[in-house]
Amino acid sequence: MRYLLELNQRQEYGQIPVANENGKIRYIIEGNLNNPNHTLYLKTVNGTEIGRLYADGNGLISSFTIDVVNHSLVKVKHLNNNLANLFYITRLNYLVTGNIKNGRYKFLTGVKKIATVQTTMVKIGVVLTCKISRPEDVPFILLCATLFTQWHTTPLRLPTFPPIGPRYNVNFN
Repeated sequence: MRYLLELNQRQEYGQIPVANENGKIRYIIEGNLNNPNHTLYLKTVNGTEIGRLYADGNGLISSFTIDVVNHSLVKVKHLNNNLANLFYITRLNYLVTGNIKNGRYKFLTGVKKIATVQTTMVKIGVVLTCKISRPEDVPFILLCATLFTQWHTTPLRLPTFPPIGPRYNVNFN
């Protein structure tokens, strides 16, 4: 499954649409990305919350929690160190490898690839292309990819109004 997220400064509707490979919006990510302490919400287009990501620590080890409906809490651990850029997702046992700063990374469990994320810079902002192999991993990968992008791009201001209507459509081509 392939998902596209377009992050740009022009969005004034407070939400990031997540389109599938056919260009149809499947999910919405809401939240304020100008501060890592704020919560990101992943919702269906009807507004039903699927999951959320929020900060729960600071200092030497930055820790974030992903709370997905009908799943136990998952932590995203990041070792803040100039020598290493390590990320680990607990309970799912995912290791994030690649270069997050350059926008190409993958999620692994052992040697098996779960997902890949590629960041592309375009005139209007950043487009994330997430290729996810299993449907149960979609909320975790989408929230993590948004968090990682927030750390390495210009912060985006996303107000919280008005909701996207069912006739809204995005063309990423």
